[in-house]
Amino acid sequence: MTQAAVLYRHNQEPRRGLALAGAIFCVKAVLLIPHLIIIGVLGYLAYAVGYIGFWIVAFTGKFPEGLQSLITMWLRWATRSYGWLAGITDEYPPFESDPKGFPIDAETPVNTNPRKGWAVAGIFLFPKGICLIPHMFLLWFVMIGVVVVTWVGYLVTFFTGRFPPGMQDFIAGAMQWYTRVMAWFLGLTDEYPPYGVAIKPIG
Repeated sequence: MTQAAVLYRHNQEPRRGLALAGAIFCVKAVLLIPHLIIIGVLGYLAYAVGYIGFWIVAFTGKFPEGLQSLITMWLRWATRSYGWLAGITDEYPPFESDPKGFPIDAETPVNTNPRKGWAVAGIFLFPKGICLIPHMFLLWFVMIGVVVVTWVGYLVTFFTGRFPPGMQDFIAGAMQWYTRVMAWFLGLTDEYPPYGVAIKPIG
């Protein structure tokens, strides 16, 4: 596997009460605060570890799997938490680094043969950042779309008891796109991430 992937199952029987809490975004966001704090801390650590990893790769050609695992933990934790916030699952995310069977999760590659050139580009940050400008520009609009689609999806769920699968696919696809971009930027893969929100659920 050379690209990160978001694995998820459609929320077949969403709860109207949580949908109402989602339509009033601050309610669900407040419930998610403990996870948001953890994600924030893990995010800072992931960036620090990624930067340290670039130096190690530049001098040794190896990216320690322990450092990659911390970056993966951040991406997976964020995927599970934001997946719940967006209504892809009504199961509150567990406070575990590696939960089994959760309805949405991220799978990331392990960079066993990192390229020193990309590591040097990561050390100076600017070259890698320039390469990501097209992605970040498009993702800015996509994420606005995610907010709108999520809110509309919650209203639909509240009134009909059903969260349209196509809306869930779009949200999960956007999360996968972002995860792939971060996985590349932090060195989990040297294969430049593809564009788009195309994704298929696992069930």
